[in-house]
Amino acid sequence: MSETLSLNGVVQRAPALIRDQVADYIRGQITSLKLPPGAMLIEREICEATTASRATVREALRQLEAEGLIVSELRKGTLVASLSRTEAKNIYEIRGQLEGLACRLFAEHADSAQLGALVSTVDRLSRAVDDPSTMLAEKSRFYDVLFDGAGNPELRRILEGLRQRITLLRVNSLAIPGRPVHSLQEIEKIRDAIVARNGELAEELCRQHIRAAADAVLSAPEAHFDESE
Repeated sequence: MSETLSLNGVVQRAPALIRDQVADYIRGQITSLKLPPGAMLIEREICEATTASRATVREALRQLEAEGLIVSELRKGTLVASLSRTEAKNIYEIRGQLEGLACRLFAEHADSAQLGALVSTVDRLSRAVDDPSTMLAEKSRFYDVLFDGAGNPELRRILEGLRQRITLLRVNSLAIPGRPVHSLQEIEKIRDAIVARNGELAEELCRQHIRAAADAVLSAPEAHFDESE
């Protein structure tokens, strides 16, 4: 039997709705901070919002738990995942090294098509600077292009393992007033270094970008952290 999925008042009919559509809806609520870190997810409310069956919602929640975006806790239920400040600091340190390396490798090895794709993603990013949810999606695309062009599958595999926790950090970062504009400016400098095929500069600029994000998020009152550590 077909199910319907209602998003923002628009009903979309699908010939056999699968869990991915519900997972995408919940993921969007999380990345837009409509469901902030630590928020409880209630199956009944998700069913009402999406008109999906409870079984489908449960499958979607299991998928998101596997991705690290939500957690199930005894006596608390299902919650949006959150990071402690220590975890965030550790992830930023790892990102600075690995994403910096990816920038250098991209500058040194990417072909012209990959370079053009990277430039295009930055152009789209610049048009999304006033829309945190869209900017988050475009930043994800930017890094997808970057990791592909770096030409190191093992590097990509390691970073993919951190992907959802990195997304949680980006959600926090883009919620800080002024940070989206600064982030865009930093990425544009990285793009320029890559276009110039200056791998060393691209690597250093990327590390500066990550340090700036870390400084902003770790000191911002708007940031959501698990303070139970």
